[in-house]
Formats: sequence, C-alpha cells, structure tokens
Amino acid sequence: MSKYDVIIVGAGHSGLVAGFYLARAGLKVLMLERSHQVGGTCITEEVFPGYRGSSIANSCHSLDPRIAGDMELEKHGLRLTHPDLNSLTLFSNGDALVMWPERERRRAEMERLAEPGDMQGFSDVMQFYQNVAKKMGVSFYDPAPSLEEVAARFVEPADKEAFNLVMFGSVADVLDRHLKSPWLKSFLAGTAMATNLVGPRTPGSGYILLQRPLQEESMRRSGVVFESNELMMKNASPIGGVGAVTQAMARANESLGVEIRLEAPVRELLCDNGKVKGVVLESGEEIEAARVLANINPKTVLTKLVPANQLPPEIEERARKLTMHGSSSKVHLALKGTPRFNRAGNDEENTQFLGTNFRVVPSIDVLQESYNEAAMGRWSPHVTISGVVSSAADPNMTPPGCHFMSLSVRGTPYHLSNGSWDDQREALGNAVVETLSRNIGNIKDIIEGISVYTPVDLERNYGMTEGNGAHGDIVPGRIFDARPMPGCANYTTPIEGLFMCGVGNWPGNFMSGLTGYNASRKMLGDFRPTH
Repeated sequence: MSKYDVIIVGAGHSGLVAGFYLARAGLKVLMLERSHQVGGTCITEEVFPGYRGSSIANSCHSLDPRIAGDMELEKHGLRLTHPDLNSLTLFSNGDALVMWPERERRRAEMERLAEPGDMQGFSDVMQFYQNVAKKMGVSFYDPAPSLEEVAARFVEPADKEAFNLVMFGSVADVLDRHLKSPWLKSFLAGTAMATNLVGPRTPGSGYILLQRPLQEESMRRSGVVFESNELMMKNASPIGGVGAVTQAMARANESLGVEIRLEAPVRELLCDNGKVKGVVLESGEEIEAARVLANINPKTVLTKLVPANQLPPEIEERARKLTMHGSSSKVHLALKGTPRFNRAGNDEENTQFLGTNFRVVPSIDVLQESYNEAAMGRWSPHVTISGVVSSAADPNMTPPGCHFMSLSVRGTPYHLSNGSWDDQREALGNAVVETLSRNIGNIKDIIEGISVYTPVDLERNYGMTEGNGAHGDIVPGRIFDARPMPGCANYTTPIEGLFMCGVGNWPGNFMSGLTGYNASRKMLGDFRPTH
C-alpha cells in the first residue's frame, strides 16, 4: 500500500485549506476527490454548452483574509473584481433596495422604504448584534466553547435578555423591536434564512445574523485586518467564477507537494480497534495513512465511511439520528441577452446591478409561509432566491452578448409529501423564472436554457446530504461544541486519528475556510511527520 502522513477525503475548499497548512508543516499529504475537479460545491461548471459560471456556491465573501494571504491565492492565479454595489434586494412587489456605494445615496434609498424611526432602528439592530458578539467573546479560531460557558458571560439582566432573544427567539422578534418597515425587515430576514430550514418566526432563526459580527470580532481579537481586505467583506467577484478560488487553492497545495487525485471516491475507512489506518477506494485500492481528515458531511463520515463496530454504540446511534433537513435547490439560466432590472434607471445602473449578488426576498409573512410549506413537505411558488450573474465579472464565460445566472433557491424540502423531485423539477424552474420576471422584465424573452438541481441532485452529485449546504443547520443546538454533535466536537472523532474539517463542524460559516484552518491546527498539535 502507498503510505502518507495524512489522507484528506474531499477536495472542497475546507480540505484544500487544511491540505495547504498540513503540507506547509512538512507532512506528506494525499487528497482524494470523487469528482473530476476540485472545489466540492465551490466550483465553476459548464452547465449549458458554451455557458460557464459559479455552479453551487455563488460567492467567496466570507473567505478569511489570513487564509487567503497565507495561500497567496493571487500568486496562484486568482483575479478579482469589486462591484460598486454592496448588495441588491428585490422585493415581491417589484420594488428593490439598492445599497449604493455613495453613503448619502444609500441612506436616501433606505429612507425611501423606511417608516418613522426606522433609520435609527436599523442602526440599533446592527449595534445589537455587535454588542452580543462582543459579549460572547467567542473566537472562530479557538476550540468551540459550550453553550453553558457562553451563556455564563451574560450576567446583567439586559445582557441575559439579549442572549435569550438571539438564541431562543426568532429573527422576527429582533426586527419587530426596532423596525416598522416590512421591506427593511425583509432585507435583514432574508439573510437569516440562508440554507437553514427555518422561518423568520422560528425560534433560533436570529442566530445566523450573528455569524458575520462573530467573525469580525474574532478577527479583531486575533489581529486580523479585514476592513480594507480585498478578499473579504467587499463583495469580491472572482474572474472565472467561484471555482477560480478553489483552483488557485489547489495550485497552492500542489506547490507544496500535495498530491491531488481526482475521480478517486473513497468507499470505506481502514480501521482497527477504533484507530484509523487509511482508506479503501471504490476501485478496491487501499492507501495507508497515519491520519485521515474527512472534508465531507459528518453524518456521512460516521455512518457510512467508518466500518461497523468501530464507533462507541451511543455515538453511532446519535450520528444516525443527526438531522440535515436541507432546503436548497439550484437553478441556472442561460440568457441570450442582457437581463434588464426594472429598478435600473439607465444602462449604467443596470450594469451595476448585474455585477453584484442579488436576493429576491418577499415579506416576512411570505418567508414564513414558505417555511411552513417546506416543513409539510411542499414548496411555495413564492420562492426566495439569491443569485449572481457570473458572466458580468467575466464575459468570457458565455457567448458574446450572453449571460449565465446562478440562482440559489430556498424553501425547497428534500422530503416531499407528494410526488418526487423528478416530477416537480420543471415546475420549480418555471416558478423561479416567474418570480424573477417581477423584477427583471425581459427575463422570459432572453432565456435560452433552464437547468434545475433539486435537493436530491445536490445530495447525489455534490455530497450535500438532504440538500443541506451547511451540512447541518447553523442554529442554536447545532453550534459551539455541539457541532456537528456532542462527542465529536473540535474536529475530532472517537476514532483515533480520524479528524473532520467540513462546514458541518464549528463554526460552519460557509466558504470562510475556517473549518479547514482549525482542523489542520488541531491535527498538527496531535502529531508530527513520520517520514
């Protein structure tokens, strides 16, 4: 058998980050990826002939600047553009909230949608979350604390109330305290929905709005500069789609001698008496390693890759009961022309709209209705969408004058109460187009192709168990040292030598790279090269 210090299962962005740091420390690393390309869900694909774009993940906005700097991604070919707009939120009534780059223009835009007192209320919401983040004192770079440890830091009555509101109340509870405008509420509530199967009135739904303040606070405490960093917090768009980021990460790994094998799916881990020895590929090939780092869904690791009778029975049983409850689908559009946003007053504004990530968010009530339907195994035609026009940053990704639109759709349950996703695939695509047409008037006229990845497709083709892109909802009860579950915190497992680094681990945080960074540090504290 071939022998390595570390085998990494899954060449998604977290595995690529971990591989880099392990190799930089002198370890002999092998990375195994079942797909024909690296990146996991952070890839660029040719979905239609001649049309390429960000396929599953839409953006790299959360990428940690320390990681980007250490890996020297720009040296390895990454090029970025920086759109003018911070964000664009499209509402179901055809209106939009445009976060213009100019401060006064942005304020005027918000005032147009605000009700009396809302401008101060909006500021108060932002300050509320910043205060909770500071009081928590949680670092994304350190071992995850327990909920009890964090709760004990909130002593004063007002602090306890704030903690309870974020952790056990809903995002609607927070917003209703400070805002009256249904549109400003929708703007913030839409962010909280993310990939979680929760509604804006679901207890715990407000926590996701704390992720960004917690990350910012973590960086401040660690001395990481981010305010002006070009690889974070500035709506950066990679030339070549989000896959350009993971391709640059792969080149950084290869420059340190990491061996990356594509189309090499792992069938099982080699284990003996609760200790990992290596892996077995689907081909039957066995590869030996002193340690294995799994960059895939934790439930898949513990219930499918680990052989029977290797885990403590109670851990195995709880792993099987882990819920995923994904709510995400993907719709891609090939457009034989330029989308025209109704809100754009001229060609220059339309170009600005094309260049930024946009979100289609109905009211809080409609968002809640969508969640209620999903919980019952149905999906609402009033879909919530976040999207990006990949070709706006890189026209070479499509035929001349054409565009590629990548759309993440929320509120689409993996488990349907009636029928199958094969039966409902076309209807979902049509509902997305119908929703977009309220804000992009010419969308139906320029469509050349529609592609739909249902939650089942995302599981089958990209390892997103039950269509959950976060590998388990990022909500209270699934954070801190309970992520992915008690007994498997801080990137370790009961199997000696088996570590995990996917976003199903703390702090989650999507495409930040932090789970890979932290897992590599944990592993490096555990052993040194044997060769």
